[in-house]
Amino acid sequence: MKLSEVLDVLLKAEDEALEARGAAEQQAKAIVQKARDKFAQDQEARLNAAREEARAQVESTKHAVEMEALHIAELAKKSREKMREHFENDVPALIARMAEDAAAGYAAQGRP
Repeated sequence: MKLSEVLDVLLKAEDEALEARGAAEQQAKAIVQKARDKFAQDQEARLNAAREEARAQVESTKHAVEMEALHIAELAKKSREKMREHFENDVPALIARMAEDAAAGYAAQGRP
């Protein structure tokens, strides 16, 4: 084999090695980009899941607060009704006693 043939073989091998290296670099870049994209998609999915969970918790809490507010309103209504009944039942007798006491006081002072 001649020196020029050896040199041609070596140059072709170098060219092939450069092409293989370039292809490997492109493949590595594609793999890295794919991994980045996958990571971004996974991150977005986790964020969406966290948002949904937070939204569900807010809705649950909102419902619980609404139910508690309704319960408190019902208790307040019952309390007002009890006060009204108490007023209707006890106040007339109280007013009558106060009137009797006032009349007895006036009678004791000799006033008509």
